[in-house]
Amino acid sequence: MLERPIRVLKAMEIEEKILHAGILICLLSLFLPWIGGQWYGNAQQWNGFGFYTGYVGHMVFLLQIYELTITLSPVLGGPIVVRKEHRNPVRLFISSTSLILLFAAFTILLRLTSELSGAEIRFGIYVGIVGSALNTLYVFLKYQEQRKNEVRQLFHHPDEQQPIVKKQIAAPFEEEVPPPPPPPPPGPAEDHQLFGRP
Repeated sequence: MLERPIRVLKAMEIEEKILHAGILICLLSLFLPWIGGQWYGNAQQWNGFGFYTGYVGHMVFLLQIYELTITLSPVLGGPIVVRKEHRNPVRLFISSTSLILLFAAFTILLRLTSELSGAEIRFGIYVGIVGSALNTLYVFLKYQEQRKNEVRQLFHHPDEQQPIVKKQIAAPFEEEVPPPPPPPPPGPAEDHQLFGRP
């Protein structure tokens, strides 16, 4: 059962592997602490699903899971969630939305820690931003590559090699045309003397 996913994972391009590593890093960051400090005399900390930014964490989680499902569902034998030609634009939209939401959560936490003396931002939100930025960057590169290939298919480029045309082989009962005969040999040199002088 695991042979097919491992084979597909090995066959993936390096960009796809880095892209999915960014998704996994972003998902992992949601379980790491985002904010913590002294609250009413008690040391507390919250991960991406807690505190006032919990709705952002839940939304990022759903977006990243959906982006992961776009690739994993066909690999594991499930239905195709998004067709191949629409895959990169959809992933670019999802990853950029996730990155914007994480930056929004970071600004909320930054403002909150500046107003409250006992609160401080933890490393989880930074890990999430790095993972989402990595994901967005490589999805953007894949999207640009797809656009470039679409334009190449529309227009002919002189640097591309022409397809090799194979010679047609005559059918067994088809009469072969003989080659044309060779040109006649040149005639004798003409004498152009005027009025019969020797």
